[in-house]
Amino acid sequence: MKIKTPTSNLVKEYNKKFESDERYYRADQAIIKLFDKFRENKDIINILLKVSVINDLYSTNIFATFEMAKHIHSLDIDSALEKGDLEIVNKIAKVKLSDKEKNFYSFATKYCNWHNRSNYPIYDGFVDKILKEYRNQTHFFDFNNADLRDYTKFLEILEKFRSFFKLDDFDFKEIDKFLWMHGKETFKKIK
Repeated sequence: MKIKTPTSNLVKEYNKKFESDERYYRADQAIIKLFDKFRENKDIINILLKVSVINDLYSTNIFATFEMAKHIHSLDIDSALEKGDLEIVNKIAKVKLSDKEKNFYSFATKYCNWHNRSNYPIYDGFVDKILKEYRNQTHFFDFNNADLRDYTKFLEILEKFRSFFKLDDFDFKEIDKFLWMHGKETFKKIK
């Protein structure tokens, strides 16, 4: 399988596809409105609303949304999110449910992203697959598959991707939309 080489025009094309898809565009607008209204993570009810909406719209499979909301509430994360502290992703992701340690990494990247879109790119299964395929075909950066699930390394991989393909004019949200849409389109066909 040959994937398209990322160019400025291709990134714009996939961002336009995202923006013109009513389901994705309106979901983004709903999340923006919710997170703008409830910026802080001090009130458990507001956190529960945000967790539930992300869980539903992104299908993150958190079956214990109230427990996740309590977990986030206990972390006192607002100043870390504002500063762009990368460690907060892992703190949110790792939660104990029914005496079992769970890692909701993808959810945590999304939760942080919607609080601070410029500092927290989103990890997703399609982003994971397309970045591995770009690595294999273009050798833009040498990384292990597991590095994608280490947030500091994931950010470094995205920065190398953006630099290698000369996409520095695009922020992480635009890169994310490109990778997700292109990955979804590419890997849905393979099934």
